[in-house]
Amino acid sequence: MKKQLLVFSLLLLLTVPATYTLFTLGGFTSHDLVHHVVRQISMDRLLSEGQFPPRWSGDLNNGYGYPVFLFNYPLPAMVGEVFHKFGLGFVDSVKAVLFLSMTISAVGMYLFLNSLLNSRLAAFLGAMFYVYAPLRFLNVYVSAAVGSALALGLVPYVFWSLVEVYRGKKWAVLFGSLGFAGLILAHNVTALIFTPVILAFAVILIWRSKERVWLFRQLVVMFLLGLGLSAWFWMPAVLEKGYTRYDLIFGNFYQDQFVSLGQLLRSPWGYGLSHPQNPEAGDMSYQLGLVQILAMVLLVPVVWIFRKKAQIKTWGIFALVAFITSVFLMLKVSQPLWKSLPFLSLVQFPLRFQAVSVFAASLAAALLTKHLPFRKIVFVILLSLVIYANRNHWHINEEFSPGEDYFLNLKTTSTSYGEHLPKWGAVANSKSPGKFQYVSGQGWVNIRVDKSNYVLAQVGANASSKLVLNQYYFPGWDIEVDGQKVKFDYLTDTKSYGLPVFDLQAGSHIIKAKFKNTLIRNIADFISLIVLAGCVTMILWMLFPFKKFLVKK
Repeated sequence: MKKQLLVFSLLLLLTVPATYTLFTLGGFTSHDLVHHVVRQISMDRLLSEGQFPPRWSGDLNNGYGYPVFLFNYPLPAMVGEVFHKFGLGFVDSVKAVLFLSMTISAVGMYLFLNSLLNSRLAAFLGAMFYVYAPLRFLNVYVSAAVGSALALGLVPYVFWSLVEVYRGKKWAVLFGSLGFAGLILAHNVTALIFTPVILAFAVILIWRSKERVWLFRQLVVMFLLGLGLSAWFWMPAVLEKGYTRYDLIFGNFYQDQFVSLGQLLRSPWGYGLSHPQNPEAGDMSYQLGLVQILAMVLLVPVVWIFRKKAQIKTWGIFALVAFITSVFLMLKVSQPLWKSLPFLSLVQFPLRFQAVSVFAASLAAALLTKHLPFRKIVFVILLSLVIYANRNHWHINEEFSPGEDYFLNLKTTSTSYGEHLPKWGAVANSKSPGKFQYVSGQGWVNIRVDKSNYVLAQVGANASSKLVLNQYYFPGWDIEVDGQKVKFDYLTDTKSYGLPVFDLQAGSHIIKAKFKNTLIRNIADFISLIVLAGCVTMILWMLFPFKKFLVKK
């Protein structure tokens, strides 16, 4: 235990250079930090209003509403909310999640590799290779991609759980299901990218196991529990995506984002956007990492030389195949495959497959340390190289600290293109005048309750009128007048396009507008609740074996 604590302390100490810039006061210029701060503020409001699961924000899109957490991964903002409740501001809460993503990834990769290879030294180096990779600093300091950063922090725990299930640890099935669910909730695209790699790793474990049927059943349970725990998010996100503009915007987005082999080997470090086929000055870097590539190159002869050793042969080939496949999917030569497999378009940026390359290189570095002679020398050389090679990457570009009020007043969609707006909606360029507004006729409106998913108002119409609910219609919105559900039209004309319009008779009325669950959302929520109850029961059973109370003395 003392040795493990010492190792964890050293791991965290060596992540300090990679994360210390995050402790700079205020925000920093990046691709997405502003978006994530806006989502963090939105998460805080939705939870304070009692909306759980949080899905619809009535504030965003200039007050016309946006299904922000119906389609955008919610876990980073949920974790950020914990930091916010402990007193951090919204900007610092988002930065705290970025910091957490780096530290937990170091610990997680160490746990995974130590369990797989039974070598602290090898596991330590692999963990450092996983932290000190250009992609990790790109996610944190250039893009501020909180979702993918947190997801990469959770990936090693899924693999660790697989190994521990293979070793017969009872708790690992449940822990792995939590890790897999967390991966989906942290960043669904990273989950999509890594799921084939996770399944391939699981198949190899089953093939190596003496209890193949038992292990197969355990891993099936683990994955099903993970899918069930996260069903409340991924089921509506998948099955209701057709209502949105997403495919219209991102259907062929990937075609201009393929990188070249030369760019993976070397490209200048910048903080701009991604234009790999038409580079511009200051663009972000696409480099994979020369030391990571070196580890993969060295692994080839090592696998051949030590091919009689099952461990190096099995996991070395696994790492090489994962690395080569991920590199292939980033190059334009793979475009026919992207066209034939429609789900790949969800990845948007082929460069995101570099996450698999970095994971494979971390495994390769650990294998080299475990099996090469003079392992301590190999460890020192590779550790020094990987930290030195990334010395210019762990910095922000410029400080950006306009104050919390600046972010509180932002009412954007929290996405670059408003891609999750309904097909019949559009990004609102002007602020909403209020939740209810007269389209024809005259009268007054008194808002009594104004929440994102529930609006209660007392209105008085001087004559027969038409009112509009200034929230873009999305399946789930219902409107009641004096307790009676009313019909509305949201495709009346260009002026009210996408906003529910309904008739109102003369007189005083009580109007309620609610954003309810659809059948799909209800089913998804029910699945997650049932699975959660089952997991809690399993935890209690492991902690407090009730069988002893059933045995007669």
